Amino acid sequence: MTARDWLQTATVMILFIAVLVFAFSRGAFVGESIAIRTLETQGYSNIKIVDHIWFLIGVRGCDGGDAARFTAKATNPVGKPVEVFVCTGLFFKGGTIRVD
Repeated sequence: MTARDWLQTATVMILFIAVLVFAFSRGAFVGESIAIRTLETQGYSNIKIVDHIWFLIGVRGCDGGDAARFTAKATNPVGKPVEVFVCTGLFFKGGTIRVD
């Protein structure tokens, strides 16, 4: 192999690895503001985000198209303290509230 062949192969490998890393860690780039806005829209108050999970979301109670799951402690619309999950996407999906 020539130096040019090595360079092309290395470039393709680096791009492939970058795509894989982004695909599996896209939820790390999701901010908790989406979860807070989702909960506020549904009438929750005193919201505190206590956990942010972004790996293997589909097996942790969220949809396969979700990128991140936030665990929040909040007061629900009827005034009771609850712990809920908010499943969110990265770009074009809002949040979905799930209870355990």
